[in-house]
Amino acid sequence: MLAPFRYRASLWARPFHPVYSDYTDFLLSAGDVAVFFTLVFWACSLLVQPRRVKPGNPLVFALLTGLTVAAWVSTLGSFDPVASRYHSVRFVLLLFYYLFIVNEITSTWLLVVPVFIQAGAQALIGVGQFFAQSSLGLQILGEHVLDPLVSGTSIIPVHGGRILRAYGLTDHPNILGGCLAFALAILLAVVVYGERRKSLPASAAVLLLFPALLLTFSRSAWLGFFAAGAFLFGSALFSRKWDSAIRTALLGAACLAAITPLLLRDGSVFGKRFNGGDVTGDAPMAERAFLMEKGNTLFVEHSAIGVGLGASPLAMKMRFEEFPLPYQPPHFTLLTVPLETGVFGGAFYLLLFIYPFADFILRRKIYLHTPAGMGVLALLLAISVVSLFDYHTWYYLPGRIWQWLAWGLYSQVSARMG
Repeated sequence: MLAPFRYRASLWARPFHPVYSDYTDFLLSAGDVAVFFTLVFWACSLLVQPRRVKPGNPLVFALLTGLTVAAWVSTLGSFDPVASRYHSVRFVLLLFYYLFIVNEITSTWLLVVPVFIQAGAQALIGVGQFFAQSSLGLQILGEHVLDPLVSGTSIIPVHGGRILRAYGLTDHPNILGGCLAFALAILLAVVVYGERRKSLPASAAVLLLFPALLLTFSRSAWLGFFAAGAFLFGSALFSRKWDSAIRTALLGAACLAAITPLLLRDGSVFGKRFNGGDVTGDAPMAERAFLMEKGNTLFVEHSAIGVGLGASPLAMKMRFEEFPLPYQPPHFTLLTVPLETGVFGGAFYLLLFIYPFADFILRRKIYLHTPAGMGVLALLLAISVVSLFDYHTWYYLPGRIWQWLAWGLYSQVSARMG
């Protein structure tokens, strides 16, 4: 529930101007505290009531362990060794978090209820910010001070104006968009594969959250949710679950009806996010292409063990004197991971990226009759699509929480399937 919250304390300020301070400072967020105490209480429960800790799918556990080891190895040649060790410690905690998910999430509702609370709280604030075109005075909860006229605020430029995107209580609209897309993928899976009495409240939740996803103007999040939805709808048709397919189609029509007033009111703003694939005429896409080019150069020069986990922004600064953009990782996780952790870390991540979908192709007949498996695959698909266009599933705590959660759920389900 606390994963997306920006609210945090600075444990150690480490300024490297002009690198964004969040890339170099040691931060402790509300989500960090929640994960830490979850693991502490779980360890206590294991002491009080000893039981075997299962690794889930052996291959997934081995690949995640390998990725964690690669993170530690990257500290040996890191451009920022202290930061890389700090992030590597976090990766160890994430590995234990993965084991907690595999062993303790035994009910769909242990996941669905907190996911809805997380998304609902963020969506309500994000919608309010968009219509107010300013922050809502919730800085005590970590809200950015938002003003579309201030440089650095994420906006959509339209006809000389600056339209504020929905932030919620996250650090950036793309992070809010990702969290909403992932939550919607889970809720939609309940609509498609859940019992009728459970699909109705899940449908209502999707209908409430979908407009907020739209107002983040995050194209990667839009595409991630669309991919998950198409996957679930297509699987219902393929397995001849006609009731599920009809429910999904009706929900899609209801969502379209709900956002029609927004599309009519702000059609030019939404149109700005669809440019027919013209990368040269799209500043954000041109920036992504530039970052990928520079990231690829760094990877070629440091392919063995990488530039260090969490050190790619500082590595960009130290390697390239002429840099027209803010220093940041490439917006393509399949490049950012090997850039930071080397070729072996990249290989482990690539296998984690591909394996669940290859497993689905090989065992599709079993998956199509396993609702939990289809729901987890839809979530992984949404996360995978977002990670092709953004790095927050690798770099920021909210994205990491969702990514390791998805790997843990998949590992548990696939292990049960045999």
